Amino acid sequence: MPFLSDAQTLFLVLVLLYLSECLVWMKRHSVAFISGLGGGGRVTYPHPWLGNASGGILFLNPLPPAGKVFLSHLSPISISPSGICAFNLQTLPSGGRVSDQTGRSLSFAEMKQAGTDGAYLLVNKEKFAKCATPAQAKKLATFIAEMIKASPEQRESLARAWITNQFDLDAAGERLREGRKTIKLIQAVSWGFFLFLFLFVPVWVSTVGLLEPLLLIALLMVIGAIRIGTLFHTAHKKLYPEEKSERIESLVKMILCPPAAVRATDLLTRNMLADYSPIVLADLLTAKLERRFVRAFILDLQYPLKHEVVDETAKGILNWSAAEQLSASLEYVKSGRFGKMAELLSAAQRAANSISYCPRCECQFVVHSVDCVDCPGVELIAFSDHIAVTGGSVSQTIPHG
Repeated sequence: MPFLSDAQTLFLVLVLLYLSECLVWMKRHSVAFISGLGGGGRVTYPHPWLGNASGGILFLNPLPPAGKVFLSHLSPISISPSGICAFNLQTLPSGGRVSDQTGRSLSFAEMKQAGTDGAYLLVNKEKFAKCATPAQAKKLATFIAEMIKASPEQRESLARAWITNQFDLDAAGERLREGRKTIKLIQAVSWGFFLFLFLFVPVWVSTVGLLEPLLLIALLMVIGAIRIGTLFHTAHKKLYPEEKSERIESLVKMILCPPAAVRATDLLTRNMLADYSPIVLADLLTAKLERRFVRAFILDLQYPLKHEVVDETAKGILNWSAAEQLSASLEYVKSGRFGKMAELLSAAQRAANSISYCPRCECQFVVHSVDCVDCPGVELIAFSDHIAVTGGSVSQTIPHG
């Protein structure tokens, strides 16, 4: 007697195919925001034990409705008015820096053109950096091409505007509202398709057997997938008009693997807000732990981890870019959307016999004047020496590492 009947085997295959669509590969320089009911949500990262030095796997809630995951990607390069560097001083709580950052730098005078090859950013027809998505690579290539054509006097304002636009809450909010309106019908149809696959079909098969309704079930599955795929194609074209290859690939996958169609809205929301800073997404999408995330994000900019970039030109690009990111982040939190700035960025409170603390991770120690063991390159601060943040002002110094 077989361990599983034919009907049970078919159902198991459907479940496994569906669960595979609940897995999202994320680079270490990416963070996910999972929106919840009533506007709440959470910040999450790829599991460290399901990945490698470049990224990890995030497992999404398999229960519908889908379309609740939004990703934000740090830039794989730093940009300043003088040039670009294939390195980013920033990290995220999911881990250290991405291992494939080369630290190579180029001045705009050395650049002739910028383009893409999939997720790779090309400069002068050579691979310069790998981006999180092909869309991110295209946006960076377009901006770099604009900077190449601009005069040296124009580049500083263009570079600042590039960073400032990442903190445009109104634009991000409008994009989110339009996106949710666009995917609403697909979510409803996908929810119905989920019930058909994992409730109606098992009940039907257990009642009349597998052989008799098999062809009809297969036909209905394909029809449902085509219906969702058609809606997905229209919505994707509206939201991502330039991403034709992704649109076609996803559509074909849904038709050939109908369970994938249930997660169609995840594909639509995943990079919907990827052009904006993680701070903006934390503001728009989360209710839990957003203050902790924003605090950690800013402290990371103020006290970056030690790096191995030694070229002075490259370090200048890194420091300018990080300083501008920090300035824009502080300007954003001044609005009070995360509470009082002085409270959000207040200094660590001394505990027990501690005599120093790490200003980045806030661990406390009983030693003086050494680097934090968990934050390479970040020097401990003695409690007797630290200056409390008052009046909503904080240091914007970017250590050179």
